[in-house]
Amino acid sequence: MPPPPRPAARQSSNARSSSKQFQSHRRAGSASDTERGSGDPTLRRRLGEMTKKLENINLKYQNVREVGIQEKESNFDRLKRATDKREKAQDDLIQSLKQQITSLQSISLETSSLRNEISALKDSNARLVAENKTLTASLTSTQNENKTLSTKLAAARSSQPPESKIVPGSAVKPRSVVLPGSAEAAKETQIRQLKEDLYSDLTGLIVRGVKRNDSEDVYDCIQTGRNGTLHFHLAVSSPDADKPAYEDAEFAYTPLLDENRDRDLLDILPDYLTEEICFPRSHAAKFYAKVVDCMTKRIVVEED
Repeated sequence: MPPPPRPAARQSSNARSSSKQFQSHRRAGSASDTERGSGDPTLRRRLGEMTKKLENINLKYQNVREVGIQEKESNFDRLKRATDKREKAQDDLIQSLKQQITSLQSISLETSSLRNEISALKDSNARLVAENKTLTASLTSTQNENKTLSTKLAAARSSQPPESKIVPGSAVKPRSVVLPGSAEAAKETQIRQLKEDLYSDLTGLIVRGVKRNDSEDVYDCIQTGRNGTLHFHLAVSSPDADKPAYEDAEFAYTPLLDENRDRDLLDILPDYLTEEICFPRSHAAKFYAKVVDCMTKRIVVEED
């Protein structure tokens, strides 16, 4: 933007000062120069032109000097405002970063605390899961033992003879005849029962009863074990008259399973023990080994 025009008074004062300087220079010269200058019109004209040029140059210098001072002050103010604004922005940024650092430190402490809590909860959960598995296994074992004892008790009750009514001594007629061998028969029955009890304790197999038909003998069996109680019928065919060999007998296995009562047992039994099967006597030992293995081996149920 060009500087505003100077007042006329200032220009006239500058012109007067220049003319005074010029006059002083003229006075300082020799008398011969003055006489020559006053007598030469060309020299006077050139001197006037030089004086005007000097005044113009001096005026331009003053204007440029004032413009420079104003521009310098304006630039200084502008730079000062920009510097103050930049400094304020930097202070705000530093303050914001400090707040973020404080917040991150607080979050880091909370995260560390939460990690410790999660680790403690995981340890507690693992311990509870292990205790749950132990208690579940103990409960299953106890239930199986309870079923086994109940089955043995039921089998023992069914094998006992009916209780005889107590008859008063006065109503009993004395008999002079004593059946021979009654003591031996009772003793033999007792020994047979002891053998059955020992066999049941060793193998877990309880034979509740036997039904004899013309063509086969049907055994009502219960196999007990760690995994539960398996109730089944085992039919053994009688040898034919034409083939009286002992090895020719056929075995027929019929499971007596209930979906509600034996739900856990059905999950672990193989398919061939949940349906009727037939096999020769030579495979009876293998069949029973499979039954014992299914009823006594430890089953680990993996939870999802």
